[in-house]
Amino acid sequence: NKHRLRPELKYIISFRDYHELRTRALTFMRHDEHGNDGKYFIRSLYLDDILLSDYNQKMDGWSRRRKYRIRVYDLGEDVIKFEIKDKYDSCISKVSDTISMDEYERIVFGDFDFVSDMIFSDSDEGRRRALRMAYVDNASKILSPQVVVDYDREVFVCEEGNVRMTFDMNLRAGLASWDLFDPELPTVPAYDEGCLILEVKYDDFLPDFIRHMLRPLGRWQSSQSKYAMCCLAQANYFGRDVY
Repeated sequence: NKHRLRPELKYIISFRDYHELRTRALTFMRHDEHGNDGKYFIRSLYLDDILLSDYNQKMDGWSRRRKYRIRVYDLGEDVIKFEIKDKYDSCISKVSDTISMDEYERIVFGDFDFVSDMIFSDSDEGRRRALRMAYVDNASKILSPQVVVDYDREVFVCEEGNVRMTFDMNLRAGLASWDLFDPELPTVPAYDEGCLILEVKYDDFLPDFIRHMLRPLGRWQSSQSKYAMCCLAQANYFGRDVY
């Protein structure tokens, strides 16, 4: 679909690894300009079809998958993102549109009709690619909310190779609500509290100094999915299976 592909490396690391890598990153990289010293809270609502195809494809080891989510930062209502993330083996591609509160509420209730009006308009609104793709997919998949995913993120960036290194911690699954803006939303841990997730994304090359930083972590490389982990945590809490 003419999307740009970015290699993605993912690791499950300890907090000891985190502090060591963070110290090195502060020497050669800079914090992302957003948040406080590159730190902010992320909450996402993932959508899937009635068969949980995206979840099951992940668990079955499919090398090509697609995920749909609505994302907010620090529970703010000013920026609401609708995103589609495609996985192609070890590479990813993401398209994203900013949506309004009304559009967020309509998507949560499975109403994508507003996208058809947008597509046939002559305005720039009709060019919002993620929404157009979801509208087409929804015709056959019937997308609906599945789980809220919470975590804290710290981000380092490097202009060489357009590298983005993220440390994601305190991964939690939401319970009994799809309200992205509820500060009291009940959650349960989705992963061992002594571990966190390191992700490294880049364009055409990974600078040597970053490659050397990551080399000792080779055996901890993982393909864990936050969406899948939170689906499992949610199901375990309610004492049911995920299908």
